[in-house]
Amino acid sequence: MTILSSVLLLALIVLGDILVPQGSSYADPGSVTGKASSPADVEKSDNQVFSIMKQQLRSYQQSLEESEGRLQEFQRKHGIILIETQMNHLLQQRKSLDDALKQAENQVKGFQEKLAWIQGQISEIPPEVPLSSSDQEGGLVGGAKNNLLSLQLKEQELLNKYNENNPHIQSLRREMELINQFIEEQKVFSTGKNPLYLEMEMQLFHTQAELVSAEAQAGVIKQQIAEVDKELNRLRNLGPELDELRRQVTADEKNYINYLTKVGKTPPQDYQIQVGDQLDIKFFFNPELNETVLVRPDGRIALQLVGEITVVGHTVEQIRAILIKTYSGQLKNPEVAVLLRSTNVPGEDTGTTSAQGTPGGK
Repeated sequence: MTILSSVLLLALIVLGDILVPQGSSYADPGSVTGKASSPADVEKSDNQVFSIMKQQLRSYQQSLEESEGRLQEFQRKHGIILIETQMNHLLQQRKSLDDALKQAENQVKGFQEKLAWIQGQISEIPPEVPLSSSDQEGGLVGGAKNNLLSLQLKEQELLNKYNENNPHIQSLRREMELINQFIEEQKVFSTGKNPLYLEMEMQLFHTQAELVSAEAQAGVIKQQIAEVDKELNRLRNLGPELDELRRQVTADEKNYINYLTKVGKTPPQDYQIQVGDQLDIKFFFNPELNETVLVRPDGRIALQLVGEITVVGHTVEQIRAILIKTYSGQLKNPEVAVLLRSTNVPGEDTGTTSAQGTPGGK
């Protein structure tokens, strides 16, 4: 940058911070008074210009760092890393839980229907059945049976002489009925659980247990869905404030980068990055990936999502091209700026070399 351009740039910065193309033709300010500027005056003026420009650059850089700090603090406070990724993960989890709940509710319905069927069947099955029976052969029962046999023989004799309506035969038969009734009353039955009833009862208990388990599982899934919905709502509510913080970072970042362009490029644009240099990596559309990195002794830097990148021996513009290509598989619009924050070369200025692209294009 020439001394004349620097003086003109300072004047324009004071008036409105408007970029003036370098190389424009203007009159020497000293000619206004008719006096040529002395070398000492020119050097002093030049130093003042660059001092003011450096102060302005530091101001833009400080604003950017403060807005980035507010964004990072907001993300840390609310547990936000990449809000879009977090919400997509929660939505996928919500879908899986919906499918699991539908399956659990179908199981509950199936067990309820099975339980109703078993209850209907078991109500028609006697719980107990006779297992064996025995007659008391001695005593009164034995005598009654002998008496019944005698009466039956006598009935046969009478039927040979009389018809069935004869009073003697009717009387004999009434006596035989009483004896039969007596014998039946004296019988003793041994009973026990019905095997079919026992089997149905076991199915009933098993189905009830499965129903309780399915209902409990459905309840757990509903609770998980409620927790996911709560977290989704929390992130959605934080979205507007997060977007505003991101917009502020983007605006401060553009101001910083644009001013770097106005000031010029020092060290030279073809400066090759060396070990110990410090780089600012700025993403126009993904500010959460912004970071400042130090070039390690192995000539590499470590970045989010893509890992290790070799930068030693490359200019900032070459590094920018490498990053755009590398991040193209991770980001929809990997527009990035690479800034040389500080250099390890003695005597070089810091924070003035940049490689940037126009947001929205490569």
